[in-house]
Amino acid sequence: MRPNILIILLLLLSIIATHYGMEAIVSHNRAILSTYMASESPIVIAQEKENQTDLRYYYTNKQLFKPLAQFKPAKSQDKNSYWLKKVISLDENALTGDYVLSFDNLTFVDMVLIGMEGQIIERRSAGLFCKKATLSPKGGRDHFNMHLDSKKVYTILLRVKHIKGYTPFYDFRLQTQKDYLKKVQGINLTHAFMEGAIIVLLLYIAFAWLVSRYRPYIWIFCFLLFIGFYSYGLQNQFIDIFFPNNPQLGWSLVSVFRNLAGISFSLLTIAFLNLKKISPQYYKLMLGLILLVVMTSIFNFINNYCFANFKQSNSINLLVGVVYVLFFSNLFISLWKKIDRMQRFLIYSVIFLVIGVSILIYCGLILKEQSIQYVSIMTQFFVLCITMILLIGIRLKIRKSELEHHQTTETIVLERTAELKKANDALYEQQIQLLQKNHYIETLIDEVNHRVKNNLQLLYSLGSLCRSDHGNQNMQPIQSMQDRIHAMMLVNQLLVYNQNSQLKLNILVAETVNYLRQMHDPEETIAIQVDVSQDWLVTTQTSIPLALIITELLTNSYKYAFPKGTVDSPAIYLSIRKNEWGTTMRFEDNGVGAKAPAPTASFGIGLVKDLTRQIKGTVTIHPENGFKYLIEFNNII
Repeated sequence: MRPNILIILLLLLSIIATHYGMEAIVSHNRAILSTYMASESPIVIAQEKENQTDLRYYYTNKQLFKPLAQFKPAKSQDKNSYWLKKVISLDENALTGDYVLSFDNLTFVDMVLIGMEGQIIERRSAGLFCKKATLSPKGGRDHFNMHLDSKKVYTILLRVKHIKGYTPFYDFRLQTQKDYLKKVQGINLTHAFMEGAIIVLLLYIAFAWLVSRYRPYIWIFCFLLFIGFYSYGLQNQFIDIFFPNNPQLGWSLVSVFRNLAGISFSLLTIAFLNLKKISPQYYKLMLGLILLVVMTSIFNFINNYCFANFKQSNSINLLVGVVYVLFFSNLFISLWKKIDRMQRFLIYSVIFLVIGVSILIYCGLILKEQSIQYVSIMTQFFVLCITMILLIGIRLKIRKSELEHHQTTETIVLERTAELKKANDALYEQQIQLLQKNHYIETLIDEVNHRVKNNLQLLYSLGSLCRSDHGNQNMQPIQSMQDRIHAMMLVNQLLVYNQNSQLKLNILVAETVNYLRQMHDPEETIAIQVDVSQDWLVTTQTSIPLALIITELLTNSYKYAFPKGTVDSPAIYLSIRKNEWGTTMRFEDNGVGAKAPAPTASFGIGLVKDLTRQIKGTVTIHPENGFKYLIEFNNII
């Protein structure tokens, strides 16, 4: 919808509103001129004389009264009281029963029903500003209940004082109680339907705000709430419930509710359009308009409550309404291109706001105070339309924000996925490189192990060749060298087999013992007892020195501990145990022993001591009654 189309639509709706407004005025004037079911005797009026309030005086002095059509009210009419007189005789079709005399908007009315013989039948008080205690039990603020006989003639005297600043309309209507109740019930049902719809919308808005925490919901809730109070405040029930003893205060608050609703709608516009960002100039003007409404509200309340000048206050409100119409029309025409499709729903609601305010201004100018009876229903209708449009716009805007949030989230997820894929690709490449490096390292290790194995095997084979060439001469040094080489070959073989930097201690000890037995005692004449746990593991740095130590100790025992025929039951005991402070290896044989180690064995014992020192241990030797070696390590296991 473009701005020029908006203006055309506003003009068309204004013409329609004007047409129906004129029809409402005509029908209202017809109602004023007609007195239902009564004779055609004219209504006469007289101004109350100073210090003369006796009803008998006005009943008997007919010359005081003039026909209502010829009456010209004084300029200070709100300060004077007037007496109206009407002769009532029911027509032929009317029946004896209860009747209602109703009126609109008058502040104080005293009614006296006088019979044919001048006797007072009933006295009643009513009016918008009357305290509830002064109202008749069967009546109300805007009507009197009376019982009339169809065969009798009555005279009604009405004392009227209207202090709201308006020229009063003496639109008294006499109806049967049944017809009056039908009319009232129809109006009350319309109000009940509108007010029920307002309450439902208020509950929906409250729950919507609790779920979404979207700020415009607060302002639309306040707007609908204050408009609801405003339309309900125009009804007599509001005064009877909340201000029964001070009706003027209740009527003075009605315009305050309307102004608070205007402020709420202005704040809604600021929040929903983000007006401060898209147009700082209109934002400042909107704040100025809010300040104007606040000052107007305070002035009107004081003016109405303290001075009862409702006419002047209403004129000021009409001017403020004109300012609202002009400001919002210009605002949305200027900002049409700057706002999105969802925010334009606020414009559609403003169309109804402008139409409603325009109709209220028109009715206020033409009907003046009599427009109050139309304002409540029109206000409720337009505010429901405005609220529904606003809720649709807000819901679509929230939906748009959710979609944008989801799109943003999806974009972030896609970006993160791409980053993760890139990182995974990099990790995959690194993994391939590591696998290649590992393969290369494994190849190198295999090559190194193979070469070490070949070199050790070469040395071992050379020792065997030397033994073959020299026979038994100088065989022991070569055999010792071969034993040491075999110990290193065994450690290397176990490490390659386990594919680990650790190997099991019991396997190392058992393999070493078996080899040396085959080399030095193939007939197994010497008993060997080994005590090593199966669960212990030793590292490479420890395994080779330990294997060499065991090799040296066993070799020395085989060579020197058991000369032929000297020991009956030769035996060797080897144990390795772990305790709280470290590891202890005990080696014993029951051989011949010696007071001191033999010179030929001094190299081997020295090697044992050096190897023990290398793995941070100490060795203790007891050569009596067989050699005993106690070797203690800090912790090799």
